Amino acid sequence: MQETMGQIIRRLRKERNLTQEKLAEQLGVTFQAVSKWENDSGMPDISQVVPLATVFNVSTDVLFGIYGRNDAEEVKEIIEQAESKITYPVTRECIKQRYEELQKGLKKYPSNTVLLSNSLEAGISLAYPENDIFDSENGEAIYKECVRQANIVIKYGKNTTDILRAHMIMVLLHSAYGNFEAAELHANEFPWRADMTVHKMKAYIAHFEKEYMTENKWYQNDFMYHFEALLDDLVSIAISYHHLKDYSNVEYTLMQALSIIHLICKDEEIIPSFHYRERGDIYFLLAILYLEQNRNDDALSMIEKMVEYDTQVLPKFVPGKKMKTPLLCDVERDFYWSSETYLDTYKERLLLKLNNPTFDKIRNTDKFKEIIRNLC
Repeated sequence: MQETMGQIIRRLRKERNLTQEKLAEQLGVTFQAVSKWENDSGMPDISQVVPLATVFNVSTDVLFGIYGRNDAEEVKEIIEQAESKITYPVTRECIKQRYEELQKGLKKYPSNTVLLSNSLEAGISLAYPENDIFDSENGEAIYKECVRQANIVIKYGKNTTDILRAHMIMVLLHSAYGNFEAAELHANEFPWRADMTVHKMKAYIAHFEKEYMTENKWYQNDFMYHFEALLDDLVSIAISYHHLKDYSNVEYTLMQALSIIHLICKDEEIIPSFHYRERGDIYFLLAILYLEQNRNDDALSMIEKMVEYDTQVLPKFVPGKKMKTPLLCDVERDFYWSSETYLDTYKERLLLKLNNPTFDKIRNTDKFKEIIRNLC
């Protein structure tokens, strides 16, 4: 059943955490007028339609119910248009363009949880202070908008993964902006068991169907995500030790991460890029650590490995190539992706890393100059 204008106004008002009194104040009308609109016992004057749309940050068509809330095809096109703004290497500007495209789409579909989830992903990139592409000028405003959008996803979303991701983004952003009590509320929404995954559940089903090949594939997928999570945890542990200035445990933890990668991939001709983590390239992090300890030769060795991987290993990647290990051989994932755009920009990405101020102390060494010279 199609929503009435009154129902649309009430929904948009509640989604924006506005009282009838607050909405009335912004529009210059009485709260009784707003109440009549929402109860469908009265209609806004035509002169109020544009101000209403402005307050809610939607198009006037939304108020008239012309656009459906779940027009999947158009939503897909909006997301594709937003994704087309991404360039390599990823920059603050291209993420801002992606975010802005999604906001335009949300003016038409303000409650579409798929669009909102995509907007949250772009929003956290710009609003999270520890992100390299943090938008210091607009970050706090984007954070506040992310809070509003996450609440809608959590309340109306039908995809459990999207809902949990919205909770996760709220934990990160609330914590970063000092709202620890709000962060705790979202953190408490997560299950305490790490094995409660779709892959494990589907493996159980396949087991009792006696579809053991399918069961094996689902367990491999489950292992892959646990493996990725393990590596992320190890890098996060290392960074925590770094904040504590416990340098020996930073090195130990990062080296353990590399050892685990090589253990899992010991039979592979080419090792996939597992050392690229969300919180940094492991080789890069080790190089920074060694420089802080004045271990310049060790730092240069890590820099060489970082550069060698990007310049010699990545170009060998072949799309569709499977891993040999029986732990991951049937996972439906392209471990050996190949992108001409990505490969064409590897020099830019490396130079961005190598321009880190921490490397200034070795910038004039012969080995570092040689590395830069070979790249240029």
